[in-house]
Amino acid sequence: MRKLLSCISVIGLAALSLTACGEKAPSYSNVGTEITIWATEKEEAVIKAVVEKYNANQKEESSKFKYNFKGVTEADAGTTLAKDPTVEGRPALFLCADDHIFNLQSKGIVAELKGSYKEHVVANNSAVAVKGATYNDKLYGFPVTSDNGYFLWYNKAALSENDVKSLETVLQKAKDSKKTFGMEINNGWYANSFIMSPQACGTSSLTWAANAEGKVSYTTTWDNEAGVKVSEYANSLIKPLYEAGTFVTAPNEVILQGFQDGSMIAAVSGTWMESDLKKAIGDNLGAVKLPEYHIDGKAYQMASFTGSKIYCINTSCTVEEQKAAAALAELLTNADSQLIRYENRQAIPCNKEAAADKRFTENTTISAKALEAQNAAAACVQSQTAQDRYWDIGKAIGQAYLDGNLGEGVTTWAQFLKAQMDILRTAQ
Repeated sequence: MRKLLSCISVIGLAALSLTACGEKAPSYSNVGTEITIWATEKEEAVIKAVVEKYNANQKEESSKFKYNFKGVTEADAGTTLAKDPTVEGRPALFLCADDHIFNLQSKGIVAELKGSYKEHVVANNSAVAVKGATYNDKLYGFPVTSDNGYFLWYNKAALSENDVKSLETVLQKAKDSKKTFGMEINNGWYANSFIMSPQACGTSSLTWAANAEGKVSYTTTWDNEAGVKVSEYANSLIKPLYEAGTFVTAPNEVILQGFQDGSMIAAVSGTWMESDLKKAIGDNLGAVKLPEYHIDGKAYQMASFTGSKIYCINTSCTVEEQKAAAALAELLTNADSQLIRYENRQAIPCNKEAAADKRFTENTTISAKALEAQNAAAACVQSQTAQDRYWDIGKAIGQAYLDGNLGEGVTTWAQFLKAQMDILRTAQ
């Protein structure tokens, strides 16, 4: 793998034409090698539109992109390739969330971007997006979006703008109307929402670092007095409603079904659901930052993760495949392509020119506004906060919020959280 990585860094990337700054129309040659792409299913239409537009202007077959597409989620792509980058049907180009970068680069699975590619990415994308694709000052991918976060979707026919400011009010309204509230709290991506509130442990209360041997350990205050207090409260609030069927652990498909059949009045999810939810309830669809919860008369703003999705190059593929993948990744993430993605998928641009374009600024979706508000209120950068074994720890905490089961011999939240955080603090 190291030999292939060297080849693409020195030969492959340098051989392709790119401007170091500004968004001029790219031009590529010798990229006709057919490659496989893994990306979320909704990305397929974007790839098709961008590639067909580009290929229509090329006379030589060697200058036309050729690809096979396989629908794989950003989470599954990174996880699968980390286990085996040579898996059958392996992609030369794949889309993943930014928290996968450290694990993939530590195993030599993703190509480092150098030269004009790195200059172009850094110059043209938001600092947060670039940071998500970077480890130890080395860039490992092409940022695609800056919308990897979540907020509150709600039905305006059931909840007012004032209602959705308070989590307790939303839950009470759902209970009274015999409807449901959806949040996949037993997923580590959402389980941080209570404990990382700025009024509790804070959005910088969990960070990780790797030592010289590549082992990861965390610095965390989740088991302090504030963490224990809000966790006890979250459990007391959620458990009875979960048992009654009001609080539902809802992945995307459950949320969509709930909005379609009218059984769900609010749910926590992200921008990717806007088009489907809009079709379900039309103008009754609302989106806002996450609500506040309340302990002893004090308001706590629910927190979230935020981050980017990134196109990465698989070093287990041939040099020619990697060269074609790098060129196509640049094409798929330039300003025009990010605007096409926004128009098709409501994916928020991280390219600075695209983010300033009227096609985005004059047609900002309700989800983009809600995510912006949530990021401003309480969000932590996912790639700097959560890695590897955090996800199992987060899942365990979220599950305990639901059922109150702290484990054999563990009787208090203080004991439970300390045990979980000690696992994270240990270098592995």
